[in-house]
Parts: sequence; structure tokens; C-alpha cells
Amino acid sequence: MSSPDGASAGVGYSRADRLLHRLAMNPAVLDLSFDLERARYGAAARARDGGAPVFVTGLARAGTTILLRLLHDSGQFASLTYRDMPFPLAPNSWQRMSKRSRHDLAARERGHGDGIAHDLDSPEAIEEVFWRSTEGTRYITRSHVHPHDPLPDTVNSFRDLVALVRHRYDRPRYLSKNNANVLRLGGIVAAFPDAVLIHPFRDPLQQAASLLNQHRRAVDLGRADPFRASYMRWLGHYEFGRSHRPPLIPGAPAASEPTDRIDYWLAIWSAVHRLLLDQPGEVRARQVFVDYDALCAEPVVGVARIAAATTVPLGAGDGLRPPPVHAIEGASDDVLGHARAVHAQLVTRAAP
Repeated sequence: MSSPDGASAGVGYSRADRLLHRLAMNPAVLDLSFDLERARYGAAARARDGGAPVFVTGLARAGTTILLRLLHDSGQFASLTYRDMPFPLAPNSWQRMSKRSRHDLAARERGHGDGIAHDLDSPEAIEEVFWRSTEGTRYITRSHVHPHDPLPDTVNSFRDLVALVRHRYDRPRYLSKNNANVLRLGGIVAAFPDAVLIHPFRDPLQQAASLLNQHRRAVDLGRADPFRASYMRWLGHYEFGRSHRPPLIPGAPAASEPTDRIDYWLAIWSAVHRLLLDQPGEVRARQVFVDYDALCAEPVVGVARIAAATTVPLGAGDGLRPPPVHAIEGASDDVLGHARAVHAQLVTRAAP
């Protein structure tokens, strides 16, 4: 496999790479690979105790990748990486099968064009493949993604996947970055009552502008290479691009609304963060809101708070940097005003 990044898929993929990914991402093949993985490694993986898992989840373009790496660099967490592709539901089996052909890849900037480099060992948002495989028909439609309560069997299977990933990387705790988990926080907490849910957020106008820019970029890249768009769909990334589907939650825009307007992304921003703020008590008790703008302004204070919430010693946050400022025009006063009101509530929840 030549390219580690879903957003860069197709840049260096050979025809054989592409064929393998198409086969491996077939739902029947995913199910079979997971069944074989559990049969071979499940008992050993479940026998190993693990600490509280951490789930970084929110809306894209809020520093989720940087927070993921800050936590992963502690050495305490196991997370799926691009080296587990294209069989992310069988990480131990694929590691054993591909050992002889293991190769490395020089880090390259990911397709977002934001200066963040990836290689095959970079932790990333690959976990959604599991949810798409097991519950996809219950929360993905042609026009939207829906909040859902995972079935009990799915919750049990997810516990197995987490144990298998910890076993694969021989680390005590599991770490996830998956923005789609905002659709199933109750199921996450049902699977792991001690889970830590980290929700980063930014200034709504700036974050919405970043979402709009990424959407335009992803549409153009997907148009230039259809395999790239397919790859993102296989990974379950519907945040932006040709496969974009808005969440079917109160306040979110309809799928028929134009996506090339800042108001569209501001409405999604408000709806998703309103959903996060309004979670039931058992979820609310596990949530940690992170004001990414404040974190970049005072990294020592912010990183210490995250370290305390996750009970993991962390670095000084040297990789934290303020996102670029976008010049934005055309936002409606009422849409922006609502977003500002939601942002004020988030800042209150994020206060020490």
C-alpha cells in the first residue's frame, strides 16, 4: 500500500492496491475477517485487562487529530493505524500475514492540506469501518446519517474489537478518534462505562469556514479520482466531500440545502454541539469539552486538564498551534447568533 491517508487515496495506489481495498471493504469480507480474528485471537485479547478507553469525538476541523497524537504519544494507548488497512477488523491476523511484506513509507502531508503529516503508523479514524459494517443499514441512508442506539450484540462485538486492537499493539488502553461517534455516545458508554469522551470545539465561524473549505477541496479531489471518494466512503467519512451526508438531528440543514454556503456549515456546527451538550446523565458524566482555541493560547493549562481527565502523563503540547484564520463573508445574523449562543455554553462546560 503506497498512500497512508484516506484523503490522499489514489495518489500512489497501484491497481493491485485498489483491487485489494475494494475486495477487503466488501461487507461480507469485513464480517468474515472479524469472525476469523475473534476466533483466533479473541480469547487471549479479552483475557488482558485494559484501562479506561478514550474517545476523541466531535465535529471535524477542531484539532481532533492533534489531540489524538498528543494522547497516543504517551505510549499508553493502542489505536488502529493505516498499517491495519485494508483489514482493520482483523488487526492481529493482518499483522501476521503482512509481516514479511512489511514496508515503511515516508511521512507525507495528508490530503486536507493543513500541514499535518501521516505515515503508515499514524493513528487515525479507521474505527468507523466497524460501525459501518455492523450497523450501517441502521444509521446511514442515501441522504443522511442518523443517531442510533447500537444493538446489544454490536456493543459486545465492539468490546471485542477494542480488546483485539489493544492486543495487537500490546498497550493497556484503547484510543479512538472518530467524529461519527457523536451519533452513538450512549452505545459507547454502554460498552465502556468508564470511557472518557473528549469533545474539542473551536470558534463556530472559523470552524464552519474550515469545514466549508475542506468540503470544496474533498469534492474536487474526489472528482479527479473516484477511487479517493470510494475510499472515504468505505472508511465511513461523511463529514464532507462527494459522499457528504448531514446528520439527521434537530437544527441541522436538510440534505437538499446548498453546501457551498457558510450558513449550511454553521447550522451543522450548532446542531452537532447542541447534541453533545444535551446528552443524558450517564454520557454527560463521561464528557470532557476542550476549547481548542483556549488550549492553543494556554497549552500548559489545557494539556494538564486533559492529562487529569485521562489519568495519563502527557507532553507539554508543543505540537499545538492556532489554526489559520479565515476571512468569511455571507453568514446570516440569526444563524451566527445561534452558533455564538451554543459556543458560550460550550466554553462554560469546558471551564476548569
